[in-house]
Amino acid sequence: MSEDPPRYDPRKPKRSPALERLLQKRETGAAAAPAPGKSPAAGPADTEAQDSSATSQAWELESLRSRFEAAQEELARLRGVRESHDRLLALLDADAELLVAGEPRHLPARVLQIALDLTGAERAAFFRIDKSGALKPGLVRPEGTEFGAISRSVIRDALVERRSVVHQGRGAREGMERQSILDLNLETVVATPLLARERLLGVLYLDGTLPGRFGSADVPVLEVFCRLAAAAMLRMEELQNAQAERRQLADENQELKSVLGEKTSFGGILVASRGMQQVVDQLRRMCRYRSTVRIIGETGTGKELVARALHYESPWAEQPFVAINCGAIPETLLEAELFGHEKGAFTGADQTRAGLFEQADGGTLFLDEIGDMPPMLQVKLLRVLESGELRRLGGKEERKVDVRVIAASHVNLEERVAEGEFREDLYYRLNVLSLRLPPLRERPEDVSLLAEHFLDSYASRMGLERPRLSPNALRTLQAQPWPGNVRQLEKCIERSLALRDGNGILTEEQVMLDEGLTMPRSREAGIAMPEESLKEYLTRMERDMIARILEGERGRVTAAAARLGISRQYLHRKIKDLGLKPERNVGD
Repeated sequence: MSEDPPRYDPRKPKRSPALERLLQKRETGAAAAPAPGKSPAAGPADTEAQDSSATSQAWELESLRSRFEAAQEELARLRGVRESHDRLLALLDADAELLVAGEPRHLPARVLQIALDLTGAERAAFFRIDKSGALKPGLVRPEGTEFGAISRSVIRDALVERRSVVHQGRGAREGMERQSILDLNLETVVATPLLARERLLGVLYLDGTLPGRFGSADVPVLEVFCRLAAAAMLRMEELQNAQAERRQLADENQELKSVLGEKTSFGGILVASRGMQQVVDQLRRMCRYRSTVRIIGETGTGKELVARALHYESPWAEQPFVAINCGAIPETLLEAELFGHEKGAFTGADQTRAGLFEQADGGTLFLDEIGDMPPMLQVKLLRVLESGELRRLGGKEERKVDVRVIAASHVNLEERVAEGEFREDLYYRLNVLSLRLPPLRERPEDVSLLAEHFLDSYASRMGLERPRLSPNALRTLQAQPWPGNVRQLEKCIERSLALRDGNGILTEEQVMLDEGLTMPRSREAGIAMPEESLKEYLTRMERDMIARILEGERGRVTAAAARLGISRQYLHRKIKDLGLKPERNVGD
């Protein structure tokens, strides 16, 4: 019975045809071989067959050896591809780590650790180059490694040649390597410069003593990594410089604000011009004394603000500050307001009431528009200022008060004294310390500061986004004469914010100026100046405005004064001074 052929086993590798023939010949030869102990004589034909079989076997073995070597080479190639793939992934991970590095001071340590992980080197060191170009020791890994145990000649070569320098320890026995490498018993040494934008930031040094763990094949990956590390270091350096500059600017800004706060701000007064700085300097000296102060300034220049600053920057800031506009209250009520009254002193006086002098006892009483005070009250005011005593309206008892009086007026009291409308003795009593506030048209430097302040204030009140003032709008504001001074500028900004439409910039076209109170604007020629003098121009504008308001109110002085924001008495005086011819019912 014949034997069955061997079954195919998929677990075993498939044999090549040549191997099958070889095995078959071996089996045939083994079957035909004589039994042990027998040595039949071989004929010439048998000898020729044996030689042919040996030649065939040698050829088959050589073919198998060639295929085996080719398979080994392919396996090595695939292993290299795998290692390159792993290196690429590691390099990408390193790049990601560098990009998301936290504190800049930790970056060199991260670079060393990543370099060790990438290459398998045993030691790593980072040498930085300072601003003077000197090479400075940085960090080493593992920690505790001495810089003296590092081949500095390799580092110098890398810096001079600005490229990676590689030394293999196995070639040192042939006299090809540096003596320091031999002394340190190093297998491989690599120094790679860190270059970014043609700038040399430092050198990365790696070495190892174990063969096969780290070699020249690692250098291309290391060079790419060093370029990434150098770029990251440069970005970190620029970031640090930017942060340092930002901190310096913040410190300088804070210092400037502090200096400005000390030198150009006093009691809430915003100052940028030299003229107002002189005012602030005077206020600093005046606030230490309780002498009577007279403030001179046009309407809207901030006389009450200055008076408040004098009070709240003085040693008596905790005491009361009381203010009254002498031109806004009828004469019959002004006396009771100032000096108080007893119950039943006049019709409607159903209870005793202390006057403003008593309410301001120990503090400050601000008398605005003192030039409009009636002559009878001027006498009583003079008595209080000289004796420090007053008597309530309808009362008999003298009351002592200690009040610092600050008086203000936009009119020329000297002219009023010369005309007999203001008591000369009261004038001298009020004019102990005198302070003049320059009008806004004389200090255009303050316009920018005040406009920005009002923008902040009214944008917050209105719940609007605070716009930025355009340069043309600022120049327009600074070129206006502002007869209403700071008050007029404030209302101009408020009106402009309320009526504007647009983005975050307040343009020149959006600045809502008062018609008839300002000079015309011109883009090409700038501000058209009138031919008359400034005083003549302002007088004309004042006359035109008062005449127009009176006409609109049909000659009603009280209503016109309310629209103009001045007292009725002052408006009567202006009508007279300006030579206006009022309507028939001008006296209401």
